[in-house]
Parts: sequence; structure tokens; C-alpha cells
Amino acid sequence: KPDFSIKGLQELLDHDNIEMRNQFREFLKSDLFKPRYNMSLDEERDLALKRLQAICDQGFISVLDFNDNPLKIFAAHELAVIDPAMGTKMTVQFNLFGGTVLKLGTERHNYLLPGIDNLHDVGCFGLTELGYGNNAVEMETTATYDKKTDELIVNSPTPLAQKYWITNGACHAKHIVVFAQLFVDGKNEGIHGVLVRCRGDNLEQLPGVTVEDMGHKMGLNGVDNAKLTFDNVRVPRVNLLNRYSDITPEGKFVTDIKQGGRARFLAMADQLLSGRICIASGCIIASKVCLSIAVRYAAT
Repeated sequence: KPDFSIKGLQELLDHDNIEMRNQFREFLKSDLFKPRYNMSLDEERDLALKRLQAICDQGFISVLDFNDNPLKIFAAHELAVIDPAMGTKMTVQFNLFGGTVLKLGTERHNYLLPGIDNLHDVGCFGLTELGYGNNAVEMETTATYDKKTDELIVNSPTPLAQKYWITNGACHAKHIVVFAQLFVDGKNEGIHGVLVRCRGDNLEQLPGVTVEDMGHKMGLNGVDNAKLTFDNVRVPRVNLLNRYSDITPEGKFVTDIKQGGRARFLAMADQLLSGRICIASGCIIASKVCLSIAVRYAAT
């Protein structure tokens, strides 16, 4: 028996949100999270969603944690890698989609927050395009303001503009944060985020948004990746995520980011930074397990 407190070692490695982590670990012992094998693609996707739904029902993660307790978000990501497919869906729902709505949206978008937490409103993050990965600032998707109808017209002008490898897009998402070049009065105001509905309340596909299932992969088949194409989809002007830039009811573009161009893109893509911490959190749990095993072995 080691001459140090095992509980003390655990709390040292856990660092924060210790009670929540203990409850989460106990919850993960349930039958729902036992390994499953030889499943079909549909079964893997359904299982990943059911597991995420169960975690949400227990309140282990909330998009509002970004305001109230950010470390809880990262703690949840550490433990969610028990099922990497579920963890991937979780980080897109709560960080990339939910965090973007929370941080780039304003009060007019807060209606989505409860549905993000309870999975009634599953969403996805439409940044990467077939032709534009690391150079996303040059993306081709457009959101053009129509002053006559007070709407934004979201369009994929070429095949290279299709949103690519979009998690949650193939099956479960109702909403997309679409990043697009915003045109107002013929002027390109840079990349902005626009909320576009891709499915109805019963997950029926909506017109104007073409969803192509990317199918079976080498791994993480619980993740439903999609290619998304927009054919002049009209959404209300207020679907623009307007924390930093907006279009007034009179049709005038206003912004707090005067530099334009790349500066506006970096503000829009800010949620990718916390996404990197989420990914790191999912990796560091393996290091903690290795360290714990090594210390216990050395002590005995």
C-alpha cells in the first residue's frame, strides 16, 4: 500500500471541478457507456448521440459554462473521450456551435441556448470549405444583404465553396453557423457568421441546403460528417451574429472592428482557440492516467 493518499493524488491530477468529475466518472460506469462492437454505421451514430444526450440530461456540461465556469467545459472534455466519437460531437455542439452563438451572438440569439444545452437544437460549425482549409479567410461562400426583403442570401458559388467535413451535419443538426463573405451594398465586409436552418423540428431536410453524407470512415464513425452546399438560401437579417458587426434595419453596415479583412476573420473564428484547449483536454487525460499508474507502481 502506498504511503501517500491516493485520493490526494487524484485531486492533484484533477485540479478543478473535483465533485463534478467524481460524479461524471461514476455516471460513465453505467451500461450505456460499456464498449460496443460490430455495429452498423447508423447504430454507431445513434449510440454517440444517446450517450451525449445522457450527459446533457445530467447537466455535466452547459454552453453557459463559458461564462460561469470555463474549466468545467474542459473537465467535461477530459472525461468525454471515453467515447471519442461522442466527445467530438460534444465539442462541436458546445464549443464550436454553442460557444460561437454565445460569444458572437447577442440577446436576439439567446433563444437557442437552452436547446443547445438539452440537444433539442443540435448545430454545426460551417467554416472549412473544400477549397479553403488553412486559408479559410479566402473562402467563397457569400452572404449578400437584400435590402428590399431585409434578408441575407447565403450561397455556395462554386463546388470549392461547399462546407466540408462538417460534424453533426449528416444526421442530427438543425442549425448551421455558416461563415461567409458578407456583402452589403455591393461591398465585401469580410467574413461573418450567419445562422442557417438546415433541418426542421422533425429533422426533415429544408430546401436550399444540400446535405451529402460523407459516410463510413477509418474511425470515429459515430460522428456524422457532411458536405453542405447552399443555393441562395434566404434568412432574416437578424440571423447575422452581431456581437462585433451588424446591419441596421435601414440596411447600413456598422462594426466595432475597423481594420476589416483578417481582423474581422480572427474575431469570427475565435472559438477555434478554445477548441484547441478542448482537444488538449481530451489528450491530457491519457497522460494523467499514465502518470497515475506509474506513481502507484513505483510506490508498491
